[in-house]
Amino acid sequence: MNELKKYTLTFHYSKNDGAFLQAFALQNKINSRIIDFIPKWSFFVGKKAEKYPLIFRKFIGIHRSKKYISTFPENKNITLAQLNTDICNKRESDKEIVFIAGSDQIWNPKCIQNLTNEYFLNFTPDSCKRISYAASLGMKQWPKDFEQLVLPMLQRFDAISVREESSVPYLTSLGLKNVVCVCDPTILHKGDFYKEQFPTTKVYKEEYAFVYKIREQIPKAVRETFPNKVITVDLQKRKTLVSVTDWLSYIDNAKFVVTDSFHCAVFCILFHKPFLVIPNQSTGKGMNERFATLLGKTSLEYRCLSCEESTEQVLEKLNSPIDWDHVDAILEEWRTYSANWLKNALEG
Repeated sequence: MNELKKYTLTFHYSKNDGAFLQAFALQNKINSRIIDFIPKWSFFVGKKAEKYPLIFRKFIGIHRSKKYISTFPENKNITLAQLNTDICNKRESDKEIVFIAGSDQIWNPKCIQNLTNEYFLNFTPDSCKRISYAASLGMKQWPKDFEQLVLPMLQRFDAISVREESSVPYLTSLGLKNVVCVCDPTILHKGDFYKEQFPTTKVYKEEYAFVYKIREQIPKAVRETFPNKVITVDLQKRKTLVSVTDWLSYIDNAKFVVTDSFHCAVFCILFHKPFLVIPNQSTGKGMNERFATLLGKTSLEYRCLSCEESTEQVLEKLNSPIDWDHVDAILEEWRTYSANWLKNALEG
């Protein structure tokens, strides 16, 4: 039997360090190639989606919007596959191909809009294997019309894993079997792996707080805890975008980190860095399910803030000691379980 060919469909193109790193992490774990599928629009700006042909039926190429495509220098570290040349021309070996949906919010209807055929792998032939790894719904449950649309697509999957614990009973209630919750791909590797892959030459001579925000406002009580120097990366201000290497370095060398980003919180934990999470408000509280799973699993729920807390309460949370040995042990158990599930799903 020839070697199994693995193709992942995810948000690899996004101008978001965490999105890049989850794609990079999964590719490195399973030696897959990432399908270079890039929609014309960006889910970050919420534009109304345009109809997009099924990519296996219409080999028309990929429409790119340069404004929203990642320009990270680290892009060279991922391996891409073109549908029409790398996959479609090899249909005679369908049984040796597996498609992986995930991770990230590829099953959030607000992100993919009407690209369900692509992100639910409905374009793949029946003879191929389809699995999801840590796919995120971005909400506790889908709207009924979306649910009815994608359920037949999900029933074609050979194995389903999700990133949020609340998604397991929900998808099970739809009649799907053996749905499990696994760790985000970034957690499949330890912190040292990323430092080796993306080494930095930056030297930080003074103490600073690192603020990484996607959409939420930082409460005044939190701002009052900052030291004199603050490094801020705000994705709503495109000029502040930094390379993946610098982003990881900012987290690793900060006195503490404040963020509304799931992946930033992940790397704070991997790097043993004190952090505070600003929960999502502006885009719906359903997106906080990812924080609930991550922080609940690691017993760090108290690192998540509410808008009503005083400066004293913020400082108390920030200065609360973290038993990193305990956290590492939990992550290692979760990492092992998730890696074993993934291996069995690919080879079983």
